Amino acid sequence: MTRLIISEKPSMGRAIASALGIQGKGRSFIQNNDIIVTWCVGHLVEAVGPEAYDPKLKSWRLEMLPFFPDPFRYVTISATRDQYEIVAKLMTREDVVDVVNATDAGREGELIFDLVYRLSGCTKPVQRFWTSSLTDNAIREAYSRMKPGEAYIGLRDAARSRQESDWLVGINCTRAQTIVMQRAGGEGVYSIGRVQTPTLALLVNRELEILNFVPRDFWTLIATFQAMGGIYKGKWFRKVDGKDQDRFSLEEDAKELSNRLSGLPGKVSSVTSKSVSIRPELLYDLTNLQKEANKRFGFTAGHTLEVAQGLYEAKLISYPRTNSRCLTESDEQKATGWIRAIAQGQLTHLQPFVAELRTRWPIKLDKRFVNDKEVEDHSALVPTDNPAKSLQGDNLKIYELIARRFLSVYFPERIENKTTIITKIDKETFKTTGTVLKEPGWSAVDPPHSRPKKEKAKSDGPEEEEDSGLLPAVAKAEEVETKELSTKAGKTSPPKRMTEGDLLGSMQSAGKELEDDELKGAMKDCGLGTPATRANIIETLLKRGFVERVRKILQPTAKGTELVQSIRTESLKSPKMTGEWEARLERIRRGEGSRGEFMDDIKTFVTELVNQIKKNAPQGKPRVYGTVVGRCLKCNSNLHLRDWKGHYYVKCAASADPACQMSYDSDAEGKPLAFCRFCKGPVRTTRNGGKICAQCNKWQTAKNSLQGHMKT
Repeated sequence: MTRLIISEKPSMGRAIASALGIQGKGRSFIQNNDIIVTWCVGHLVEAVGPEAYDPKLKSWRLEMLPFFPDPFRYVTISATRDQYEIVAKLMTREDVVDVVNATDAGREGELIFDLVYRLSGCTKPVQRFWTSSLTDNAIREAYSRMKPGEAYIGLRDAARSRQESDWLVGINCTRAQTIVMQRAGGEGVYSIGRVQTPTLALLVNRELEILNFVPRDFWTLIATFQAMGGIYKGKWFRKVDGKDQDRFSLEEDAKELSNRLSGLPGKVSSVTSKSVSIRPELLYDLTNLQKEANKRFGFTAGHTLEVAQGLYEAKLISYPRTNSRCLTESDEQKATGWIRAIAQGQLTHLQPFVAELRTRWPIKLDKRFVNDKEVEDHSALVPTDNPAKSLQGDNLKIYELIARRFLSVYFPERIENKTTIITKIDKETFKTTGTVLKEPGWSAVDPPHSRPKKEKAKSDGPEEEEDSGLLPAVAKAEEVETKELSTKAGKTSPPKRMTEGDLLGSMQSAGKELEDDELKGAMKDCGLGTPATRANIIETLLKRGFVERVRKILQPTAKGTELVQSIRTESLKSPKMTGEWEARLERIRRGEGSRGEFMDDIKTFVTELVNQIKKNAPQGKPRVYGTVVGRCLKCNSNLHLRDWKGHYYVKCAASADPACQMSYDSDAEGKPLAFCRFCKGPVRTTRNGGKICAQCNKWQTAKNSLQGHMKT
């Protein structure tokens, strides 16, 4: 009588075998008298393409959409077919009496096992192994408290429903949208996905905000004061409708006030000092670890996940694909072992902090960090009780981030002393702020990463207060000398383009603006994608040519922007759809929702989407993408004539420079409809109806635009 244990990866399988005392170094499985341990290599099974159901579907035609398989069919992935055949053979071996599902403890791991189980035809009882750590003790503990597979039917149904619904949206909408875009002059595949498309829309919408941003000049007035205790500076401001206004729209207004106040003495109107306590940061989940690694080291999300996964498989950190930033009460009981491992490991510079903890032990962690209700599949990222001895490079950087964050939660609050001085000259007020660190607390262990000042943008709102640090001692009603008054010119700046860390944050927080409380709840912990999939979504956008990396910045390409702007169905670009799906998938997981009803509703939804895409398709003979009407004024690539629902425009092929986004309104022959009143370049209409020159990027006014044609 033999038990078969199936893990998700070879390293995990070997760790389980070792912890259970099963010796061996088999290439595909390890076996003793009554237990066999084998593994998948990620996914071993995938859904077949539409043409496998009907050969006619090999041709992409609108009239054949939407298409709904019934039932879905699956095949082995060719690259890993040998391993699948070994696993399937073991599952159906006569002496195997039950199977342990030891894939990753979550929705995707459940799907990996379920697909192999069903395709192999196995019907043997299943036990579910569930752990967040691969240390020997954690594995043995999880093995001793396994539950029957039936306890996870809801998770399995949710996993299958997610996979099948994503397939239906992806296949049907991608085909329909691609056909429509090609009729309008596009080329290549315009793929659409439930998570991919809203993520792309985040980048495109930010890019459009930047392109449509009109900078405005402003001026500030800075005073330098001499007090008995020393010199300090203050910025002019006044209250308008309860808000601080610290800018002048006209330079002459700033200079007029400067001249009027010049030579007049100042008087300290008020001095307020308050102590501010800042609590330790929550522990890392995967997304926040990826954001931090991107800010500090420039790591991509995919690279951070790869490093963290390696540390997990080396038994040095807990399971990385987590969306929780808290520990459970049982985790807290194991924390002394984790602290001991840090002290015994290679991070010797952290040993003084461990020594300080010993003098205060035992310490009860705040409920912010220990909350069973906030932990779903896995707890927050923490070190294990195995000391790190020989880590180098990126592995050491990621491990140290996790170790420092974990240690820091045991330390007191960071205490800052914030001082604000209000100084009056005549009836005009000037503000001075300063911050002094009194007690570093937790930040001595886990120093905050701050963005350089030069990267901070000036927005249309009040200018960010400049912190003067340590200020001289001044008293209320003290007379001060006004040594200098100077005006400073500034210009409002557009929003900044997103780094990968910024995009991860936006994906994580997507849906917060939703009004429905249940949708908010579904999006609260997952947002767009899951911790395990966000890095892959970003890489997919890059590989498909919708996004490009420019140093640390992610920018949508011309093709990505065109795709988002061409989609008329807002639900495809909004996180709302994901929120609705996740809310229902969560109900299915809890056994409160029907998988059948969910899939029926998905089919209705996909039918409506495809019909909307068809409705927006250009009529008449498709225009060939290769219709060249000239050369790009910016990058010298070919200019192609396109049309969309009867409106013609010219767009750069961007073959010489993929970042080029040259486009302008044209007639049916490709001639510009309007010319720039500054440089005579062609003009395009923006999304909000404004007019801007495609060559010099200057804004136009309809009455001054020059009408005519440009030779190409």
